[in-house]
Amino acid sequence: MRSFIATMVYELHPDTPPEARKLLRAHLVGRRWQDRHEGAVMPSTAVWIRRSAEDHETTDDLHAACARDLGDAVAAVARAGRPIQVLRAWIQVSGAGTYGFVKVPRPADG
Repeated sequence: MRSFIATMVYELHPDTPPEARKLLRAHLVGRRWQDRHEGAVMPSTAVWIRRSAEDHETTDDLHAACARDLGDAVAAVARAGRPIQVLRAWIQVSGAGTYGFVKVPRPADG
């Protein structure tokens, strides 16, 4: 069995109410997606997950599983009566590389 890290970034329609946004994130976290890394909060529409793959599975299989997670979470929000529309999403599945926050350079005080 191999282990991979997947990151997902999604964009919701601007009219998506805050409670629907929050509920979507909660559903993703309930599916083992992480909204924090080392205690720091991820950007508002970004999550990550560590996924295992059987020897016969490819990163395409994991990518599809991640997309299903998003689709299932969106459907759950809609079933709860909340209007929600994902405009686009990006999923990156990577192997045994590094991952984490980037220290964002700040402009020098001037």
